[in-house]
Amino acid sequence: MSTLNDQGWWARFYDRWFSGAKRLDKGSTAEPFVSQSSGSGSSVDVEKSLKLSAVWACVRLRSQTIASLPLHLKDSDRKIASKHELYKIIHDAPNADMCSSEFWEAQIANLDLWGNAYSRINRIGGRVVSLDILDPQYMRVKRSDSGEIVYIYTKNNVDGGEYPESEILHFRGFTLDGLVGLSPISYQAHVMGLQIDANNAASKAFKNNLKAGGFLKTGDRVLNSDQRKLMRDALADFGKPENAGKWMILEAGMEPANMSGAWINPHDAQLLESRYFGIEEICRAFGVPPQLVFSTDKSSSWASSAEQINQNFLTYSLNPMLKRIEQTISRKLLKPEERSKFYPIFSVEGLLRADSAGRASFYTALLQNGVMTRNEVRALENLPPVEGADQLTVQLNLTSIDKIGKETENVNQG
Repeated sequence: MSTLNDQGWWARFYDRWFSGAKRLDKGSTAEPFVSQSSGSGSSVDVEKSLKLSAVWACVRLRSQTIASLPLHLKDSDRKIASKHELYKIIHDAPNADMCSSEFWEAQIANLDLWGNAYSRINRIGGRVVSLDILDPQYMRVKRSDSGEIVYIYTKNNVDGGEYPESEILHFRGFTLDGLVGLSPISYQAHVMGLQIDANNAASKAFKNNLKAGGFLKTGDRVLNSDQRKLMRDALADFGKPENAGKWMILEAGMEPANMSGAWINPHDAQLLESRYFGIEEICRAFGVPPQLVFSTDKSSSWASSAEQINQNFLTYSLNPMLKRIEQTISRKLLKPEERSKFYPIFSVEGLLRADSAGRASFYTALLQNGVMTRNEVRALENLPPVEGADQLTVQLNLTSIDKIGKETENVNQG
């Protein structure tokens, strides 16, 4: 039986209450992520992590990119179901306080930081009328012995209280049990802590004008405590950056010792290398190519063009999250009888848009092989439709598909 004297008891207690839950077993409660101790002893939380430029850039890039993608509701004929009441909520404005872009930006940011994103589903007569964002750091998820899930919102405001599963739209990040997501900040606390420590070390070094402490010889004279305090204060004041390049007068036979090591070479300290390595590790944790957060040091040549970088970013980082959001919306916001008739889908064509020459070649191939009409191509380029451009054509003098063979028959009959 473990006790408070057990060496691992406090570690398990800390992980249980501050690091967030890994799984939501029956009869248990998943606590939100609060903070995590890194290997160097630094306490890492969301606030400190967001102050790292790499974390800020990765979270902002992922959230704003997904928020910029149009989210449509389509029917079984692949046509936009603009008359469905859910379309305006997910595409235009989920609530009266924000547009859809702001809503999805906040939700993805919550997913990347806490591993979970929550919204309260407001219904009138069984119809979804709005979605209100809830702060994930105040949300506890409880699972009863029978498997029923209850959401407990502990923020001290009008939204506080318990909610059944049907009233909460819960988006999960990377998960081990499919019920609660894992916070990247919690599991990458060691990486975040090292980057925070490297930034602090660099700040202290530059604050001290890159000068290290040293020794001061007083000869045979022994200073009393007051004299030592005065000397330390004088040296601390002289070491300020505004005194760089000035001379200090040493009295009573005092002389500096070991001056050869008084200056630190930043390259020898490997501060820059540590910070570059930390940026790459953070990008890896969030699945973001370093080039997209403007980290060009030792850039990989795997993707040689912006189009290929965007393709890799979409395929390996964004697409799994987009698919999960689409399926969660179908499960929680559409009625059971509607799920076979309607489906939400993100439009990612804008993210994959190539240069003008590449798009022209791509559209030409689609038009000449009867894959798309001219108006469909114009819609992709955000151009209005024109009359007479809704028919599929092929390369045979761009003849309409329904007329292929008829002209030959008419000639033979004539």
